[in-house]
Amino acid sequence: MPAARPMRNPAARPRTVEYGFGDDAAAGADTAHRTTTRPATSHSTARRPAAARSAGARSSGAHGSRRPPLDGRLARTAFAVTAALTLLGGVGLGRGLAGPDGSDSAVDALAATVAGRVPPPAAVHTTGPTATVTAPPRPAASGLTAVQVPTAALTSAPPPAATQALPVAAPPAPAAAVAGNPFAGARFYIDPADQVAAAINALRGGNPSAIAALEKILRGAHADWFGYADPATTRRNVAGRASTIRGNGALPVFVAYAIPNRDCGSYSAGGAGGAQGYRDWIAAFAAGLAGGPAAVVLEPDAIAQIDCLSPADQQTRYGMLSNAVDVLNAAGATVYLDAGNAGWHSAATIAARLKSAGVDRARGFALNVSNFGTTASEVAFGDAVNAALGGGAHFVVDTSRNGLGPAPDNAWCNPPGRALGTPPTAATGDSDVDAFFWVKIPGESDGTCNGGPAAGQFWPDYAVGLGSRAG
Repeated sequence: MPAARPMRNPAARPRTVEYGFGDDAAAGADTAHRTTTRPATSHSTARRPAAARSAGARSSGAHGSRRPPLDGRLARTAFAVTAALTLLGGVGLGRGLAGPDGSDSAVDALAATVAGRVPPPAAVHTTGPTATVTAPPRPAASGLTAVQVPTAALTSAPPPAATQALPVAAPPAPAAAVAGNPFAGARFYIDPADQVAAAINALRGGNPSAIAALEKILRGAHADWFGYADPATTRRNVAGRASTIRGNGALPVFVAYAIPNRDCGSYSAGGAGGAQGYRDWIAAFAAGLAGGPAAVVLEPDAIAQIDCLSPADQQTRYGMLSNAVDVLNAAGATVYLDAGNAGWHSAATIAARLKSAGVDRARGFALNVSNFGTTASEVAFGDAVNAALGGGAHFVVDTSRNGLGPAPDNAWCNPPGRALGTPPTAATGDSDVDAFFWVKIPGESDGTCNGGPAAGQFWPDYAVGLGSRAG
C-alpha cells in the first residue's frame, strides 16, 4: 500500500452486510460466524472508505418520534403512488422498469396522474463532493422506525392473476449487450414490493418532504444479493428472481456473496462451509441464471480482504473465485470481480489479485460497492487498475451513496450527511466504465452506529436524508 494511503484499522475494516436469499445457518454453511439474513428484496452493504475509523468510535441514537398525521391529501398521495406502483410494477410500469438512463417518463406520468401531484424532480446526477463543505445536520426524523418488510419466497411461479390481468402491453425483451457491455441499452428492474415503497405507504399520513426524498430512491434500480443457502434453494431463488426481472424486459443484476470465511469472520461473517461447498453453491447459482443475460458482481471484499487468510487459504480462495468466473461465464452471465475501492489498496496490488482470481476471463471488476468514494476518484482508480492489468478490462462503480463523497472523517458506518449518487446508467462517458449502478440499496443500515438499527435493516430516516441531499 502506498505510503500516502493511510493504513486501515483492522477493527474498523469495511464490511458488507448479507442481504440473503437464503440463510448461512443452512446445512453446509459456515455457521461459526453467521450473520442475520435479509428479506428477499433487501440489498444493502456497509463498507470501506479510505481510512475507516475505529469500530469503537461509534455513537448511539434513537429514531425520531412519529409525527402527527398531516392532511388527507398527503395521505391519499402516498397511498396512491404506492398502490399504483405495486399494481403496475409486475407488468413493466410503476416500479417495473427504468430506461437505460435510469428514468422512464411513463413511471413519472403515472405517479403524477394517480396521485394528483406535480411529477417528481429529475433524478440526481451528482458525482462528487465539494471539498470545503462540511457534513450537513441530520434532517428532522421522518416519523418512521426501522423496518424489515417480509416478502414471499421467490419461485419461478407466474405473478398473481390480478397482476397478469392488467391491460398493459407486455414489455420488450432486454436489449442485446453492445460490445460486450450488458448494461448498454438494457432496462433496469425496480421492485414494486421493496422497502422504499413500504416506507412511502407508511408516511401517507404526513411529511411530504420525506415522501419526495424517498421517491428519488423509489425510481432507482439496485442489485439483488444472494448469500449462502443450500444449492437447491439457491437455484430456485436465483431462477425465480431472474425470471421475474427478465419477464419485465429488464437485466438481472445480482451479487454472489457466499465465499467461505466471508468478511474474515467480522460483521458479515458466514458463507459456504468450505471450498467444495462453495463450488456447489456457485454452480447452483449459475444454473439459476441460465437462459438469459445477467450481470454478476462476484464476492464483495473477497479480494481486498484476502490478507486475513493464510498463504494456503489465499490460494484456495483464488481457486474458488477463478472457478466461479468460469461457471458463471458458462451460464451466460457477465462477471465483475469485486475489487474494493480507491482508498484501500494500490492499483498494482488489486491488479495482481484480480489476475490470480481469473479476471482475464471475466468482463472486469466492480468498485466502491457500498462505499462513499466519489465517482471521479473511483473511475480514476479503475483506469489505473485496468492499465496495470494491461488494458482490456471493464468495470462498474457503485454510486448508491456517493453523491457527496465520503464523510470528512472517512467514517464507513452510517456516516451522516451523505447523499444519493448518480442513478443507474450505462452513459458513463468512459468506454471502460460499463455502468454506474446502485449495487447497494440506499437506506439500509451499515450497523448499530450513528443511531442506526442492525446491519442490513432498512432505516427510513437515513434513506430520507440520502434523498433529501441529492440535487
